Amino acid sequence: MAIQISVTGLAKFMKSRPASQRTMLKTYKFQTDKNGNKRPQIVRYSEARAAIKKYHSKGNDIATLIAAVAELQRKEITHPEKDSGRIRDNIKAIQTYMSHFSKNKFVVLDNPKPKYKHGEVEVSATPDLFVDDSGVKKMIKLDFNSLALDSESVNVILKVIHEASSLQELGVQPKDVIYYQKGEPPALPGWQ
Repeated sequence: MAIQISVTGLAKFMKSRPASQRTMLKTYKFQTDKNGNKRPQIVRYSEARAAIKKYHSKGNDIATLIAAVAELQRKEITHPEKDSGRIRDNIKAIQTYMSHFSKNKFVVLDNPKPKYKHGEVEVSATPDLFVDDSGVKKMIKLDFNSLALDSESVNVILKVIHEASSLQELGVQPKDVIYYQKGEPPALPGWQ
């Protein structure tokens, strides 16, 4: 059975100690609980990612993001027992994204699902956004987590995404694979 891991999981795996690596591999290899039910993977920033994609898909209409923030605020008020911290984090993520990318007029392209395979390991290298930026294809990975990854891990992610996209002949140059962490300027490959 092949081990499937995300590109971010791979970067974390590479930086972990052996005991943590074994635990991570077990989690990725056996993605079901003891009863055979698939383990849900909670995506903390799913609303922010969806709003950003919709914003660019709607011609970079700021009203799309304003509506998304208003919906998140409504959700927090009407269901305070739900994870209000997660909702506030999604709102901050949208606001932070706009501070870095509001001037970009990206055209959202169909998101590819490139994979990088090595032996029994299959790494999912799907970007959060695949865009055309004035005739240049770009792959953008969004990371809104409060703990920023170190530059070595970011470079692993960028390299694997580029390698996987090259295997699918997507026409993306290394400099056009971008990693965005909340609160920091977008990172470009340090290995170009």
